[in-house]
Amino acid sequence: MKFIKWSVVILLLLPISALAFFKPVRVLIPEAFGVNCNEQNLCVDDFSRLAAAQSLLKDSKNYLAAQWGLSIGEPKIIFCSTEQCRSTFGLSNKAGFTLGSFAIAIAPRAWRQHYVAHELIHHWQADRFGSLVLLTSEQWLIEGMAYALSNDPRVALHEPFESYRQRFNDWYRLKADIPLKESLAGVL
Repeated sequence: MKFIKWSVVILLLLPISALAFFKPVRVLIPEAFGVNCNEQNLCVDDFSRLAAAQSLLKDSKNYLAAQWGLSIGEPKIIFCSTEQCRSTFGLSNKAGFTLGSFAIAIAPRAWRQHYVAHELIHHWQADRFGSLVLLTSEQWLIEGMAYALSNDPRVALHEPFESYRQRFNDWYRLKADIPLKESLAGVL
């Protein structure tokens, strides 16, 4: 009987511990951590910047649809404009991160179309091929695709990301006549 009680206590404490100690999980319930969300799952820590976040998200989604045929739904996306928000969601030095198909967090320095598009590509990957794909697939494919298709303007990225982008571009050039989703289905 004691074993069952302890098991129940542990199961109840596990979500609380995850929210306290693994900050990226906080994107699942961002309202509990000081951000405001609208009905489209767009969240901001500074409500005066909501229109800018909406515009940036819309432009990024339109670019990915027009250029690559990627249809992105309405992921929960948190736009942090302060360092406090960045820290709250565990962004550390990252420009952003995607937690599977659940949510995206964008750091203050990443309020640019290519950063948002990069994270939307990861969301698309998780949505189409499963969240585990982001963790278990070849990084040159996961990250290389996000850097290549997001129209990242940087001429050279820090390694290994530049190599990933180049390898993806080389691989995709060989698949140019096949729709993106179909060409990826064979490797993801």
